[in-house]
Amino acid sequence: HINHMQQFTNTERNLLELAKIVSNGGVVVYPTDTVYGLGCDPYNEHAVEKIFQIKIRENKPLPLLCNSLDYAQEVAYFDQISIKLADKFWPGPLTIILPIKDNVLKSLTCNSDFIGVRVPDNKVTLSLLLACGGYLVGTSANISGNESHYVASSVISELENFDAILIDDPITRNMESTVVQVKDNDIEIIRSGSIDKQLILSVL
Repeated sequence: HINHMQQFTNTERNLLELAKIVSNGGVVVYPTDTVYGLGCDPYNEHAVEKIFQIKIRENKPLPLLCNSLDYAQEVAYFDQISIKLADKFWPGPLTIILPIKDNVLKSLTCNSDFIGVRVPDNKVTLSLLLACGGYLVGTSANISGNESHYVASSVISELENFDAILIDDPITRNMESTVVQVKDNDIEIIRSGSIDKQLILSVL
């Protein structure tokens, strides 16, 4: 298939170009501290819908990457344990599921009252997030159910209909983020990933 997407290398000017595409409602692929991510402006429902279509994904919420804990606190309500988790593991591969503050973001969560948020440990991703106003949808750049990608070329061969890709293949490969949710003062592991369960529970 012919993919009319733009390919960018990691330069400051290119990050700004990518951010411009995002602010115009585009969908972009970008590196994170785990796997390649597929993102857009989380407040643009049309762009969010496009991500669901690209991933061929139904009714599985999309996580949100944030530039910092401060940004995360603007969109979600943190309890004391979740704050401790964020302090210890962010920036890093931990996604925390929290009550949503802003109902506009419910297009990401398939109308759930909870949203998964994370601050990634990758300078390029953090710069891009800042250029995009602090937030980007942060789902893995693959078709739902398929393996995640660590190299740009394999994203390009699998996915179509996204607008641009920022190519910066990681040197080390981390597993996907661990996903947790605090319930009744206990930490529930929703998905095992990069961060060991015992390390997470030690926060308690």
